[in-house]
Amino acid sequence: MDFEIISDKKESAGIRYVCAKTNTRRYDLIILTSESLEEKGEVVIIDDQGSRYTKVRKNKIQDSEYLAHAFNVNEYESDEIYQFLKQVLE
Repeated sequence: MDFEIISDKKESAGIRYVCAKTNTRRYDLIILTSESLEEKGEVVIIDDQGSRYTKVRKNKIQDSEYLAHAFNVNEYESDEIYQFLKQVLE
């Protein structure tokens, strides 16, 4: 198999575990940051219970429909995640 490595760099990452409970569900999220992500204003968010993840720009987190798709949840749950992340990422 022929392949060419385009990029290979190591950097330290910040990992934040945040858990919250609403009337309908518990959310266990892992928020990853690194120097290269910070340069772009991005974070990686992992749903530890649902085994899903997404990379988002901190200033564009307002789209709860995107979160519904990214985490495979309904509109109500995506709004809960949105409200939760809005507080956590400020």
